[in-house]
Amino acid sequence: MILRITIIGLLAGVIGTGLGGIISALFKRNINRYLDFFMGLSGGIMLAVVVFDLMKESMNEMGVLSTVIFTFVGVLLTMFLKTKLDMSKEMKTGYLIFISILLHNLPEGLAIGSSFMSTETLGMTLAIVIGIHNIPEGLAMALSLVGTKMKISKVILFTIIAGIPMGIGSFIGAYFGGTFHSLIGVFLALAAGTMMYVVLEEIFPKSRSLYCIIGFLIGTIIVYYI
Repeated sequence: MILRITIIGLLAGVIGTGLGGIISALFKRNINRYLDFFMGLSGGIMLAVVVFDLMKESMNEMGVLSTVIFTFVGVLLTMFLKTKLDMSKEMKTGYLIFISILLHNLPEGLAIGSSFMSTETLGMTLAIVIGIHNIPEGLAMALSLVGTKMKISKVILFTIIAGIPMGIGSFIGAYFGGTFHSLIGVFLALAAGTMMYVVLEEIFPKSRSLYCIIGFLIGTIIVYYI
């Protein structure tokens, strides 16, 4: 049973973010021409995930004040990590998005595993929903990496790797039941802080144009309806 839950969680993570990476391959040739739009799209997707999903769920788990505190801690940790990344500014943005998705896929996996142990139907439903909502997140990460001239095969590999923590989280959630449930809110808030910093500090300052705003609005709509 635990192995089955782990595999389901892993597939939800890997297929979701991986599909986002594969979709980004369609835009590879035109990424420079439409870079402002795609960066706005990435930023809209990520900020919408922060507001509609991560912070909202974190508040449900541990309250408003704790969520705000740990979100700010996530921002500070990302700022510190950024100073330690020895690479070009463009590459840093893509890798920071990759790390933020890694961070928040773990608690989502915990939620899947814990839900399965409560009700199998609930766990399966949650796995499907999270898998679908991982597609735009994988797309946001992939578009940022494609913009750095990274090979598309490597970009897709990164999006697949980003989904692996969901399988790990599903195993932990299923094996330990509710023991780690109290930490879900903390992980979600930390991931929210990471994403927020990346968007406001790295993505938007580079793409100040009408196309960026249009992309942002479309990204927000995508996440809201998914």
